[in-house]
Amino acid sequence: MLGVVGVPGALADSKSKTTNSSSATATIGLTYVVVKNDSLTGIASKTKVKFNDLLAVNGFKSSSVILPGQVIKLPDAAVVVPVSVKSAITAAAPAIASSATYTVVKNDSLSGIAAKAKVSLSAFLAVNGFTKKSVIRPGQIVKLPEGAKVVATIVNRAAVVSAPAIASSATYTVVKNDSLSGIAAKAKVSLSAFLAVNGFTKKSVIRPGQIVKLPEGSKVSVITAAVASTNAAPSRMQVVLDFAKAQVGKPYEFGKAGPTSYDCSGLTKAAFAQVKVSLPHQSLLQSKLGTAIDWKSVGIQAGDLVFTFSSINMYQISHVGIAISSTQWIEAPYTGSSVRISNLPSASKIQAVRRVL
Repeated sequence: MLGVVGVPGALADSKSKTTNSSSATATIGLTYVVVKNDSLTGIASKTKVKFNDLLAVNGFKSSSVILPGQVIKLPDAAVVVPVSVKSAITAAAPAIASSATYTVVKNDSLSGIAAKAKVSLSAFLAVNGFTKKSVIRPGQIVKLPEGAKVVATIVNRAAVVSAPAIASSATYTVVKNDSLSGIAAKAKVSLSAFLAVNGFTKKSVIRPGQIVKLPEGSKVSVITAAVASTNAAPSRMQVVLDFAKAQVGKPYEFGKAGPTSYDCSGLTKAAFAQVKVSLPHQSLLQSKLGTAIDWKSVGIQAGDLVFTFSSINMYQISHVGIAISSTQWIEAPYTGSSVRISNLPSASKIQAVRRVL
């Protein structure tokens, strides 16, 4: 259907002029509401515009996906064949985005939310860029189309209102013994909102030093002091990491601990010497210092020394590097190579993790 404001499958523009005759009508600044089975080439043909012009005015590619209810722009030269106003009026209202939002709760479904908001499922999917197979989770904030009923709804005795717990600029640095529910409690926000703003699930793993987002309305002043009290030690660790990173590219040389070349334990020895921590120049001896970390359950964090067995003797530690995150380390690997940042070894190859600072 073409030529009526906001009608799916129709052009929409208050400046356009239409008649009920079968003659072509020139339109200016029109938009088009996508209907089921529409394609970009089909819309271009229907509206008498060049396919490339249609792509350009919308910033699309030929592979771009369009969904029923989506509003797209038409080039100024679009020419359409209008239909009767009477038939157009019977079509559904436009599915354009509004400022209304909804916070997903337990047992919600896409069709259920659309029904609550008194909008069509296709319009709800379109405004969020969803498909019928999209997954939503409690605490997630979704958009509602124009005309949605955003009056607060009672679900499982909890009021779901249109004022969501959206992301803010507040962040929190994870400390030892923190948990997802514990951080949510500190920040005075719901666990579901905290999970949603970070894209977490209840099974997500967090580690000390990790920075997480906090939802709007969190009590950041309450947790700022707690975070500040834990930030003295990392400053020493940062010195170690910065030094190690500065050595990247320098050649491997057995028995050397800098400043121009290193072997594996020579690199770790030189890095920790920057904060007056003395390590022996041997990976096996270093593996007996500091605190042993059960890395399979608590994870590896920046600054940990990570040890592997020798490729020659599978029962003796002979290599060490410094973790810079839970997934990467700095190492001086072998003769002919240089100091580098690479992914941590696989779980089967790591033999020990020690925390010196």
